[in-house]
Amino acid sequence: MATNAKKLTIISAGQSNIDGRVPSSKLPAYLSLPLAGCHYCSDKTPQHEQGIFQDELKESDLSDHRWGFDLITYYYLLHQSDCQDLHVIKWTEGGTSIDPTGDGDNHWTTHFDELADRSHSLLLGFTNLIKTCQQTQHNHLDIKAMLWHQGEADRASYSKVAAENYYQNLKDVFAYCRQVVGNPELPIICGTVSHNSKQYDAQVEKATIQVASEDPNIHLIDMQNGQLLDDFHFNAASSELFGKRVYNTLIDEQIVTGKRLADITAHVY
Repeated sequence: MATNAKKLTIISAGQSNIDGRVPSSKLPAYLSLPLAGCHYCSDKTPQHEQGIFQDELKESDLSDHRWGFDLITYYYLLHQSDCQDLHVIKWTEGGTSIDPTGDGDNHWTTHFDELADRSHSLLLGFTNLIKTCQQTQHNHLDIKAMLWHQGEADRASYSKVAAENYYQNLKDVFAYCRQVVGNPELPIICGTVSHNSKQYDAQVEKATIQVASEDPNIHLIDMQNGQLLDDFHFNAASSELFGKRVYNTLIDEQIVTGKRLADITAHVY
């Protein structure tokens, strides 16, 4: 690849279901690590503060050797699409809300002045990682889409304010991330929370659906029937299905060119 060639890049963010909670022993048989061709920089990888990509995604790069649905998407991008070289920038933390009144010590809010201090801002951490990676790659990263999964920590049972504000908060986060990458129409692919989760909140789900319905570049995948490995997190089968649906959305929306996976119902709002 020429040094000045644009590099297909996905940015990913959110809380535990994208951070990864499925043990690496439960990876599908077709997927083994390290994942060659996936240049990976996350808040969990060595030297990420310097914007250093790992040459391949290794098991040690995952959060406590656990994976989320996005890993399935990266695999299929490398094996079913025209992408032979994928860059991923990821910032995730389990149990984190957008609203500062929500669950967790750190938050995704765009209202930085409402935080105890700026070190509690997940959004600023994500911003710094994206900008640093762009600098180390001489601005040759072609950021095609953002993957996102979050909402449980803004549930009304923890904070009524957080749930009531979720619609505007989510819109603000997405607008902020688009501003960071310089693309006001950046495609964003996300999913709903399983109705089987003890942290499912109907108000948060309704707000998420509304945000997606108003923006043609936000693609929301229906995961209400997702099966769980515990009280909150998708099991291996549902994580795999979610990741495949994300991949198909990238193909269906012509964000990436490739071969669509058969027999995977989209369930996209």
